Amino acid sequence: MTAAIPKRVVNIIIGRKLEALRIACEMSQAEAGKLLDCTQNKIGNIERGESGVKIPDLTALLNGYRTDLSLRQDLLELARGREGRYSPKSLRARFHGTMREVVDLETSCHSLLQHNAMTVPGMLQTEAYIRQLFRSVRPSLSAEDIERETVNRLERQHILDDPTKQFWYIVDQAAFERMSNMAGSDAIRRGQKEHIAEMIDRPNVEVQVVPWEVGYYWGQESNFTIFGFESEPPVEVVHVEGVEDGDVTSELDEVSVYLKVWEQQKAAALGPEQSRTFLLAR
Repeated sequence: MTAAIPKRVVNIIIGRKLEALRIACEMSQAEAGKLLDCTQNKIGNIERGESGVKIPDLTALLNGYRTDLSLRQDLLELARGREGRYSPKSLRARFHGTMREVVDLETSCHSLLQHNAMTVPGMLQTEAYIRQLFRSVRPSLSAEDIERETVNRLERQHILDDPTKQFWYIVDQAAFERMSNMAGSDAIRRGQKEHIAEMIDRPNVEVQVVPWEVGYYWGQESNFTIFGFESEPPVEVVHVEGVEDGDVTSELDEVSVYLKVWEQQKAAALGPEQSRTFLLAR
């Protein structure tokens, strides 16, 4: 079953459609503000998807823009669905803060593009590697906490089993070198590299490695994910990782920069088959 579209994405879709309707009516944002007795700034926030338009305001704007019945119904249905509550048993309920939204985006997007500099992407991590990462946290996590976080991350990986989604990962060689003596041996690194090499065989997963020989490339220090939605209009949302949650942005200018960075990183990296050879080399 397809996961519900996250509220942020719904707000963006509605906002962009409202902007198109306003422009078609040759109405300025200030003039649209008069329909709601609000400021131009509020209209701008709605059209950018920064704030969700309430049903009464949406209805007033649709009336003012003389929207046809079919589109009116579609937008109102989208807005009402956005107000639905999530099940306390859902995967997102196991997480907090920004990670809840990240899980929502993972489970509902049509494509996922991710670059990682110093660690292997979470969706590609082996259980042994995951446990070692959580063991490195200070102050130390309890055994129960490590077990819970490991199980949660492994649960997130189930999205890779969905053939309707496309996943593309770019990983810096540094991520593999950093695990060369993990837990006192090279076993975790060997297992992790073999696992990723196997993942490349999946029709919906591609992995590229950027080797040392490339030298510096744009955005090499950044860990980020671009979530793509085949909605109308199409939407991209970016999650930039931090020490903990990181930030999620849907600002067109910011998203555009990360899309450009991603293309440069793809060009710098080995192709998927060459990356497989790299991963399996001893």
